[in-house]
Amino acid sequence: MDERQRVVAYLRQGRSFVSWMGYSWCRFRCGISQGAMGADDLTDGTYCWPEGLTHYILEHNLRLPTELVRHILAQPTFPIEQAKQISPTCEVSLDWWYTQKGWNPAAKSFLSETDQEIKDFIRRYDQNKLFFEDYTEDGLRAIMQLAQELKSNPNA
Repeated sequence: MDERQRVVAYLRQGRSFVSWMGYSWCRFRCGISQGAMGADDLTDGTYCWPEGLTHYILEHNLRLPTELVRHILAQPTFPIEQAKQISPTCEVSLDWWYTQKGWNPAAKSFLSETDQEIKDFIRRYDQNKLFFEDYTEDGLRAIMQLAQELKSNPNA
């Protein structure tokens, strides 16, 4: 089994860490059903990840952080008991995610699943009806840049 297959097999064994109130969607807008992307964050007791992460690895060739891949490959088996003990209130770092397209102000990206959602975002942004208190300074800069790009080119 190659490295990617081992990583995907491991991630698919994750235990539910947090369940959200709706399904996720592919940020590349490839057409996969929302149900296939899942609505949970999964964990192995050390790391947590979105349920649809394997889709990005398999279909969009996403490369995970080296530290995470090393962790996964170092495990002789999936640590089921450790995964059961993690609390949904544990601290989660979003540092790696903030470096990916969509968070990175220097990167071209996308905002939502449908063109109508993009139009709604721009309208709410223009009317100052969006709340960003949970975002980092870089995340806010990325959102402002993205809004400007979408206003000038809605197909960005």
